[in-house]
Amino acid sequence: MANGGAPDLGPTFPSANDPNEASEVLATILAGIQAMMPQQVGDVYGYTETPEYEVGSSEFEGQPIQTMVPTGEMTQTPITAEDIFDVVGGLSEEARKTFAMDMFLNAPGAYPDHEYVFNEDGSINETGFLTALNRTMGWAQQQVDLGRTDYLDILQRVGDLSPEELATMFNERVDELTKKPERVINFIDPAALRAEVSNAFMETTGRKATTEEMKKFISRIHGLQSAGVASISVGAQAGEFARGAAPVEAGAMDHVNAASLIMQAAGIGGRR
Repeated sequence: MANGGAPDLGPTFPSANDPNEASEVLATILAGIQAMMPQQVGDVYGYTETPEYEVGSSEFEGQPIQTMVPTGEMTQTPITAEDIFDVVGGLSEEARKTFAMDMFLNAPGAYPDHEYVFNEDGSINETGFLTALNRTMGWAQQQVDLGRTDYLDILQRVGDLSPEELATMFNERVDELTKKPERVINFIDPAALRAEVSNAFMETTGRKATTEEMKKFISRIHGLQSAGVASISVGAQAGEFARGAAPVEAGAMDHVNAASLIMQAAGIGGRR
């Protein structure tokens, strides 16, 4: 176990798909929490103010009777784990789903990831719910001395947002978390590509590349980069492009180069 007694989330996620099973699962969950933190059952998670009364007296049909009379003072009643369990245990399945989304959104770290909130069929991930509830209760307890009730309000289902608003916020947050980051492409410098393809044309056709041919080559290389090609040999691409763009000139240059080699081998026209 980690995080103050919270159970580690396993690979399997039990779910309750019908009302009877949901009730049984919830009872098991609450019993599990009590078993995991017996020392906390009597601890204080916050306070609620209630009117203070004293014993008074009055008459009814001539007979004296005792009554409870408000003193005008307020007394602080501690909120215990049993009080929280009473609230959670009284929630419907839909209300528990709203509760789960509230913990995910407003109790940072209660859930390790959005995938632990619901199962694929939309039912509550009971393992994740148990862990989130345990953690939220622990944080509510830590806030008591600070006089804050952020986590206690979540546990007691006190808030200004409607279930519909929480569901919208939950879906928007999930969309943010699952959105793939845009791929950044570092395009090769066009000036370097122009020089490379011009040299390739000179070697292949005996002339430099035209402005239009340079533009097409740059577009070709940048297109390969955009398509996600990881390794690009610019020199090889430039030579292939030059031959494809001017096949007749490239063929003629091949004949010239071949003839030159033959002449050099025969000692004609070569360097002495």
